[in-house]
Amino acid sequence: MESSDLSGPEGLPPHAIVIAVKISAKEEYACLAVLELAMNYDPDLPIRVHDIAERQKIPVKFLFQIMQVLKRVDIVRSKRGTDGGYVLARSPQDVSVGDVIRSISGPYVQLSPNCDSDNTRQFKPIWDQVDHAIGSVLDDVTFARLASEARIEGRQVMYHI
Repeated sequence: MESSDLSGPEGLPPHAIVIAVKISAKEEYACLAVLELAMNYDPDLPIRVHDIAERQKIPVKFLFQIMQVLKRVDIVRSKRGTDGGYVLARSPQDVSVGDVIRSISGPYVQLSPNCDSDNTRQFKPIWDQVDHAIGSVLDDVTFARLASEARIEGRQVMYHI
């Protein structure tokens, strides 16, 4: 047996723990929708779901579902009627990427039911630390910051008339 046969993923030692963080399409679309609202933030001027979907290339039906989740956790507010749509429920400075992802998917590190067994219980504190570390990074990134960076890149579209 060659030594390369003993290596783990991507050449890591076989005992190395590899943690893959996967951002789902739903999480990414939620972040894009909130970014669009942050880039055009005006608490009195809602943006239509169709406009957000078109601008961010998000399937409209999927975006409606996402916006309902974001509304339930008070990240966005909706306004009905011909001038209706969505606005951020609070300032873009007060909404983080972590807020959005947690609202869509829950904890960052989701353990399988097998993690409660006696032989894997010793790893739970590690997974809790990983969840906390990921949360610290994502909670530090606000949509005000992302909107500012997007404006610098020239991606802003204003819906104001």
